[in-house]
Amino acid sequence: MSIFSSRLRSPASRGTFSGRRTYLAAGTGRIVGARFRPGAFHAFWPGALSDLQNSIADLQQVFPAADAAYIARVAALDDAAVVAALIALLRARQPQPDPNIELINQIIAAIETADGPQTVAALASTFERSERWVQQLFHDYLGIGLKWLLQRHCLLAAAAQIHDTDKPDWADIAYDSGYASRAHFNTHFKKAPGRTPTQYKLWTSRAP
Repeated sequence: MSIFSSRLRSPASRGTFSGRRTYLAAGTGRIVGARFRPGAFHAFWPGALSDLQNSIADLQQVFPAADAAYIARVAALDDAAVVAALIALLRARQPQPDPNIELINQIIAAIETADGPQTVAALASTFERSERWVQQLFHDYLGIGLKWLLQRHCLLAAAAQIHDTDKPDWADIAYDSGYASRAHFNTHFKKAPGRTPTQYKLWTSRAP
């Protein structure tokens, strides 16, 4: 989750995107933004973060003070002052500590460990919560499903394996990623880097 201002003319809040997302920065001007720890934007957004999934909201919808006059003033500042103004905008909302944000980051850290729990049931058991509660937590605070995050973690691990292997065994990689069918694995994999496993291998092999 981030708040983002393209050239300081089209300020917006960007939600989480479930597919591949590419940004092209071109022309003149500045791009200023703030990236939040997983779950932390919930302190500023009044509803569930799933309401922002795959979408972009006007910055003033989240921060009423960020009107056209505010953007014009900020645009005239130097880089250091722009960053300070952005920090002040966030602090003015007086976000409060939230233990759920820490819990989300602990769950994500557990997923990313080599031998960490890789199912919703295992994670719920590890953190002594119900499966439904944990899934709702991610829905409200991140705008994505916990199952989606687990699947994306497996696909990124597969991408690393493909990159590091001279002659990948596609069937084994698909099976290790939790897929019984290579075709099913290929379909899901393409949603992460935007390429099929074979295309991804060729692309990484050509990269300098």
